[in-house]
Amino acid sequence: MRNLNDTQEWRLEQLNRATDMIKRTQEQLPILPALVSWTRIVLLPLCLWTGWKSDFTAMFWLCLIAAASDYLDGWLARKLRKSTTPGKTLDILADKLFLSVMLIFLARLGAVNTLLALIPAWYHIIVVLGLLIVSWSIKIPVVAITTSERLTIILSYILVLTAAGSFAYPDKSIFLKLTAIAQVLTPVAVILGVISYFRFSRRLIQRYMQ
Repeated sequence: MRNLNDTQEWRLEQLNRATDMIKRTQEQLPILPALVSWTRIVLLPLCLWTGWKSDFTAMFWLCLIAAASDYLDGWLARKLRKSTTPGKTLDILADKLFLSVMLIFLARLGAVNTLLALIPAWYHIIVVLGLLIVSWSIKIPVVAITTSERLTIILSYILVLTAAGSFAYPDKSIFLKLTAIAQVLTPVAVILGVISYFRFSRRLIQRYMQ
């Protein structure tokens, strides 16, 4: 019984330490990287509007700016040494929202195969929901960006850009070729991403149950 009580006290102590650390990082939310992350959220309705109005050139360049902002916010956070949990959370939410909506929209336009676009789109949605559920369950915000997850995000951006480019510049066959490649590689990255999250979840559960 004493060992059980000691284990419970240890878990509570670790939880309190983690909560205190997260509270400290929340007070240090990096403003500049956060503003760059918000760029993707702001540009999303503009991308949808220009695509709906068949202004595909504008849609392509807006998507390109959004993709560049994904790199820029991380670079700024590292440069300013302001990599925090809230910043990472905003970054991944902005990525998932932009990518899932744009993939579904481009599939509706016929720029990319519907099934091959919906696989990564639903993956991004499920990852966000999964992280929210895990965070709520253990009372600690969890932002897990594995190597496979980063690869999936990169390929999803490439798929969005090449598909939008194929509409914006129909005379450029390179966009069609890259779209064909990206829409095959992206679902493969999704599978690797799912496997990596299963491994991460198992390690997290094992650590929490110790």
